Amino acid sequence: MRKFRRPLVVLSRCIEHDHCRYDGSMISSPFVRQFSDYADFITVCPEVEMGLGVPRPPIHIIMKNGEFRLFQPETGRDLTEEMNSFISSFLDSLDKVDGFILKNKSPSCGIRNVKVYMGAGKRPGSHGVGFFGRAVMERFPHLPLEDEGRLRNLQIREDFLIKLYLVRDFRAVRDLADLIEFHTSNKLLLMSYSPEGQRTLGRIIADQKNHDDTLRRYSETLCSVIKDPLKPERIINSLLHAFGHFSSELNGREKSYFLESVEGYRKGIMPLLVPLSILRSWVVRFRDDYLKGQTLFEPYPRELVPVTLIV
Repeated sequence: MRKFRRPLVVLSRCIEHDHCRYDGSMISSPFVRQFSDYADFITVCPEVEMGLGVPRPPIHIIMKNGEFRLFQPETGRDLTEEMNSFISSFLDSLDKVDGFILKNKSPSCGIRNVKVYMGAGKRPGSHGVGFFGRAVMERFPHLPLEDEGRLRNLQIREDFLIKLYLVRDFRAVRDLADLIEFHTSNKLLLMSYSPEGQRTLGRIIADQKNHDDTLRRYSETLCSVIKDPLKPERIINSLLHAFGHFSSELNGREKSYFLESVEGYRKGIMPLLVPLSILRSWVVRFRDDYLKGQTLFEPYPRELVPVTLIV
């Protein structure tokens, strides 16, 4: 079993931690509740911490004179400057952080599908991004970021967790020896993001001339390689690459069993851990020294995603 470092995640405080929503409620998230055993949280409620109480009149994002503003219709208050001031102060205070889980559709924390109202009226005109959510995306574009609603989707959750634990492991890299170990153990996983990106990262290590410069170049390139979500097709290519190590040793039923699990993952009805677990069993069975240290076969704690078995 792989030993995982605990990632540090910024979490909207209303998710499983405090009754701080505008109506005094708290959001239930079984995933976040379980995740607390495997991660450390920095909780934040921008609306409360900028001075609004609980309960409080709702706030809206409005479009006024071509500019997004934060408005409280019941009181007539424009809260834009107060919110921006808090956001700058809070994000500046973050030292080392590995990812974010924010409240979906919130005018402060939402990262997509947030209602934008026309003027000070109550008629929504479009959808946008919350003030805090937008600032996080701009300040930390390379870090994993999701809302608690989307994390109910298996593939989205796995993508988030894979990237989160990869980022956390890279944060532990201190010298070139650490970097070589990181790259070697993550070779197949990085290939799943981008085969060319993985090769570029390898060349940076091979061309090392200066310790600090090598770490800087690798970090910048890694951020670029993992910026976009994992594509199932690329992960499947890595799975089939690993499968090729054993295919001549397997019988027809074993091969079919594995390929059915891959197809289930492709369709989004089965988590990635199912085909990965099958491959891991063959790594052990056939004593494949090259594959046994690859993080791809256990990219995050398996307890965080339910596994559906093929029968």
